[in-house]
Amino acid sequence: MKKLLTIAFLTSLSIGVIAQEAGEKNVLAGITLGGAMSFNNPQTNSIDAKVGGDFIVGMALDWHFSQNIGLSTGLEFDFDRLKTIYKEDEDVYFDYRDKEILQQDDYNSGNTDPSFMLAERKHKSIYLSVPIMLRFETNYMGYIRYFGKFGVRNSFLLTTRTDNEGTNMPFVDPKVGNELEDMKSPGVMSFYKGSIGLTAGAEYNITGSTVIVGEIGYFYGFSEIFQQEGSLDLSLYNGDKNNRKYYAPSLKQGQLMLKVSVLF
Repeated sequence: MKKLLTIAFLTSLSIGVIAQEAGEKNVLAGITLGGAMSFNNPQTNSIDAKVGGDFIVGMALDWHFSQNIGLSTGLEFDFDRLKTIYKEDEDVYFDYRDKEILQQDDYNSGNTDPSFMLAERKHKSIYLSVPIMLRFETNYMGYIRYFGKFGVRNSFLLTTRTDNEGTNMPFVDPKVGNELEDMKSPGVMSFYKGSIGLTAGAEYNITGSTVIVGEIGYFYGFSEIFQQEGSLDLSLYNGDKNNRKYYAPSLKQGQLMLKVSVLF
């Protein structure tokens, strides 16, 4: 019986020592992987949007500046996929040249570039994201401590391309079908995408100061995904080629996000 009590005591002591080593480090940094389900909310009746997806990879950093409060941040690459559907009664066009969609300031009345009437569009975008989250955490209970985070996720557009389905205008270029894939689309998306979110999760101490962190949360998007009216970067328009009114769809995005990180 004494041996069993001794083993139990030493085991609990070793657990406390290991957890204490991770708990006493002020800064933990490492890699993070994750994914998100994107809920795309049109702010206008002219478009519909499907649920999209996001793959996340990057670096995470946790700074513990008091016993139970810290700051979580990092640098993450978001590989975002978004599909929009344009209503049948909304005739929306864009002009293109080879693999590039032309913008408003590319147009003049002498242009002979082909046009395309848009029905559906898949956006393939890459963002650089910087989350800034306050972290509220428990003390270690054995190998585990729990936390909640609240803060802002700032995403900056690096590149975007689109796959387009619709009707190529036959009087211009009858050889082109009804799909234009992997088109360069500068100016379509807003440079900044911001969201405010709340997450919850747990941190498990693997060994020494190495921990694995899992979290799930929801981020509410407060900024426009697309460039809005007034920008010279717009490419979509209503009306015919010589009597056009440039058009900006309106959409905001919320995300249900899951991430796993290994920090040292």
